[in-house]
Amino acid sequence: MKKWWSLLVVVILVISMVLTACGSQPAKDNTGSSTTNDQQKQDEQKQGESKGNAGGEKAELRIFWWGSQDRHDRTIKVIEMFEEKNPDVTIQYEFSGWDGYWEKVAALAAANNLPDVFQQDYQYLAQYAKKGLLEALDPYVERGILDLSDVDESSIVGGRVNGKLYGINLGSNAPCIVYDPALFQQAGVPEPTPDWTWEDYMDAAKKIHEKLGIYADRTFPGGYFHGLKHYVRQHGQKLYSDDGTKLDYSDDKLFEEFFTMELELVKQGALPMPDERLEVKSVEDEFLVTKKAAMAAAHSNQIVAMTKAANRPLKLALLPKHKDQVKEGMYVKPSQFFSVASTSKNKDKAVQFVNYFTNDIEANKVLMAERGVPISSKVREALIPLLSDAQKEMFNFMEVVIANSSPIDPPDPPGHPEVDKLLKNLEEQMLYGQLTPAEAAIKFREEANKILAKSAQ
Repeated sequence: MKKWWSLLVVVILVISMVLTACGSQPAKDNTGSSTTNDQQKQDEQKQGESKGNAGGEKAELRIFWWGSQDRHDRTIKVIEMFEEKNPDVTIQYEFSGWDGYWEKVAALAAANNLPDVFQQDYQYLAQYAKKGLLEALDPYVERGILDLSDVDESSIVGGRVNGKLYGINLGSNAPCIVYDPALFQQAGVPEPTPDWTWEDYMDAAKKIHEKLGIYADRTFPGGYFHGLKHYVRQHGQKLYSDDGTKLDYSDDKLFEEFFTMELELVKQGALPMPDERLEVKSVEDEFLVTKKAAMAAAHSNQIVAMTKAANRPLKLALLPKHKDQVKEGMYVKPSQFFSVASTSKNKDKAVQFVNYFTNDIEANKVLMAERGVPISSKVREALIPLLSDAQKEMFNFMEVVIANSSPIDPPDPPGHPEVDKLLKNLEEQMLYGQLTPAEAAIKFREEANKILAKSAQ
C-alpha cells in the first residue's frame, strides 16, 4: 500500500510540474484576472529561458508564487534584476493563481521537493512551520543576510510561529472604515481622528442618517466577525484560544455590548437590515460608492478600487477605540509572506533574494506595493512620490495603524469557517428580533465551543 501511495504522489508531482512548465492553463488569481494567450506564450518563454540559464557552479533557486498577471510580470522583472546584480545565482520560477496553488505546494512538500522560496498565506504558515518544512529566519537576521532594521515589529510578528520567524510579510494591510469626507461635511459631522471612540462612531452614524437621510454605514465597523474580534481584543482578550479548541474570551458581556450597539443603529435606520446588505455583489454596488451610505467596512488596500469605482476622494479611518480599552484592538495584517524551505540547498542565497525583495528600492519601484504596503519604512518613503492619491491614503493610513495597534492574534483555527457561519446566522437573528444579544451570546459560546473542540480532534 505504501509503495502504491508513493508511486501516486510521484505521478501527481510529475504531472503538475509538466503542466506548470508547459503553462497549459492561463494564470488566474483569486480576483479573477487572467493571462491572454500572447502573454502566456511570453511567460512560457521567460520561464524556459530562466530554466535554461542554470549550469556551471551557479547557485540555483526555485521560486513559486500565486497572483494575477500584473503580479507575475512585476515579480519576473524583479527576479531578472536580482540575477543581473547576482551573476552567481540563477532562478527558476513558477506561478499560478490561488486556485490549485496549495494543492501543488502540498504535493511538492510530500515529495520533499518544496521550492527554495515560496509564497505563504497566514492561514497555512503555522501548519507548514510545525511540520518542519520551513527554515527559521532569525539566524539570518542576526548574520545580517536579512535586514529588518527598517521594519516595525508589528509588521514582523505575523510571520512568527512559537517565537520563531518563518515568513517575511510582503505587504501590510488592516481592517478599517472607508468614508466619504464630503458627506461627513454635508452632515456637519467631524471626520474621524485616530482616537475616535465607539461613542463618537455612534453619534456620527445617527447624525449622518438624520441630516442626509442615507445610511451611515452598510455594516457595523469590521462586520460581525472582525468587528467582534476587535472589540474583544480591546478588552485584553482573544476570540480563540491559542490551541484553537475553544473561545478564549470569558465574559459574554463583550458579545452582548457589541451587538447591542449594532442593533440600536439598525432600529434607528442608520444601518440597513441584512437582506438589503446582500444587494452588494461588487465594489461598484457598495453603498459608499453609490452614496447610499457615508462609510464602509473594508481592508485598507480596498480603498484603491473603491475610489476608482466612486470616482471621488475617499478616506480611511481606524475602527473605533473603546473608552476604557486595555490594549489596541487594531493590528497589522500580513497580506502574504515569502518563506524559505528547510530543504533548500542554497538557504543563504534564498534569504538574500527575500531581503532584496523586501528592501531594495529599485525593485520595489517595479513591485509598486502590488502585494500591499511595503514593510520597510525606507521603501515606503521612496515610493510615496510615485503613488496615486488613493495609494497615498493607503500608505499614510498604515503609518497610523502601526502607531495604534497591538500584535496580531495567532491564525484562526481549523473550525473558524463554521464558527464564522454560526456568528453570521446569529447576527441576522438578533437584527430580525428573533434573539436578544444576551441570548445570542450564550448560544454562540455553546455552539462555537462544540465546533472548535470537534475540529481540533
